[in-house]
Amino acid sequence: MRYRIIIISAIAAFVFAGCSKRVADTGAGMFPDYRDVTVPCNIAPLNFRTAGYNSSVVVRGSNDSYEFKGHKGLVKFPLKKWRRMMEAEKGNTVTVTVTPQGNGYGESDKMEFTWTISPEPIDKYLSYRLIEPAYEVWSGIQIEQRDMESFGTVLLGDNRNAELCCMNCHTSNRNGTTFMHLRGSKGGTILNRNGKLQKLNTRTENTGNTVYGDISADGRYGVFTTADITFAIHSRVDMRMEVYDKRSDLVVVDFDNLTVTESPATTGDEYQETFPCFSADGKIIFFCRASHHEQPDSISDMHYDIAVMQFDPETGKMGDRVITIVPAGENLSFSHLKTSPDGRWLMATAAKYGTFPVWHKESDLWLIDLETQKIDPLAGVNAYGADTYHSWSSNSRWVVFASKRDDLVYGRPYIAYIGPDGTTGKPFLLPQEDPDKYTTTLKSFNLPELYPISEVYSSRTVASFYKDVETEQVQYKP
Repeated sequence: MRYRIIIISAIAAFVFAGCSKRVADTGAGMFPDYRDVTVPCNIAPLNFRTAGYNSSVVVRGSNDSYEFKGHKGLVKFPLKKWRRMMEAEKGNTVTVTVTPQGNGYGESDKMEFTWTISPEPIDKYLSYRLIEPAYEVWSGIQIEQRDMESFGTVLLGDNRNAELCCMNCHTSNRNGTTFMHLRGSKGGTILNRNGKLQKLNTRTENTGNTVYGDISADGRYGVFTTADITFAIHSRVDMRMEVYDKRSDLVVVDFDNLTVTESPATTGDEYQETFPCFSADGKIIFFCRASHHEQPDSISDMHYDIAVMQFDPETGKMGDRVITIVPAGENLSFSHLKTSPDGRWLMATAAKYGTFPVWHKESDLWLIDLETQKIDPLAGVNAYGADTYHSWSSNSRWVVFASKRDDLVYGRPYIAYIGPDGTTGKPFLLPQEDPDKYTTTLKSFNLPELYPISEVYSSRTVASFYKDVETEQVQYKP
């Protein structure tokens, strides 16, 4: 596939400036807002809170009608009955009528909306990092795995059992290979390849610690940025902080041979590279790139383009030429690149500047068609509040992303349908057994990651690896 410049800076700036955003409508007496959404056929029950003390819920499908009762303001669908309904109505659009019952409620309080039940399932597992939405808080970081078909969870990591080290970047290639970084004196990169765990030291005398990265579809390679990350607190009351790279390069780690390589095209002080990812066929590396600036004084001048370079899966070598395919211009900066598994789409986060959009209220998701070179700023998906880190389902029909649209403070996992032609469905919040979990859990759901194969370890395993397992040294390969 040939990649070329697909948008000019002026157009990019115009489109971004023209994307109006407003506070998401949470529904009349309903939380979460599950009105008129497209959902995967295997999703867990869409339990919600409603205004009435008790409510009657009738779902009218093409094959049958289904009745449910709410109690004490909670509409909770029994799992077995929900699964039977979803299987029977797979591929159909059902009508949902919610009638609040109790003193003070009448016919005018009735809600009616639709659910389109897609026959295309979402990956069974989702991981996310639970972290306080503060500045630099390291105590109490957990990485949790959620079963998307039920409400079951497994704790994959808990830094309270690992000297309060920073745990981050749990990433999957959706084919049985994952990694998770542990920082600290006994840290390393926990690599899982089809059930075999290793703790790797990816820093060499020639290259720095690996940070943001991606795994090739076959699991052999990881592409990473080696960033020197720092932060600064804003003096403006409407902005909190900036996290940025003082310098960063790209490296590729060969997990078969435990070697790390780099390219002259992405080393040195002239440019900074970050958020790399592989193309679906593994022959292209996409990444974000900006000219080096002396920060933090000029952080607002940092505008990351989207660039590509060749990669040879046979030799593990990166190319020696960088091509910019989406220039940022003066009012844009890109981050969080992820390609769809079918090779059709590249999704990115767009903000006004910088490379840490979680603190930027204007942050949006953009969708780039790699066949037609068209860019969609996804007005039907984005909302006011940072919409950032995202992950594709294995069938390329669903994305999960972190959004602060509910209260502008806490990131929460939203799910959106992406059709084969790029059409999108209204995003909906990851269902919980009790929706109040989102208001009683005082942590952000950070870095959501979809995958179909469960992890084989738990937080106890990770704690043991941190404390007791020696790291395997990755060797630099010129």
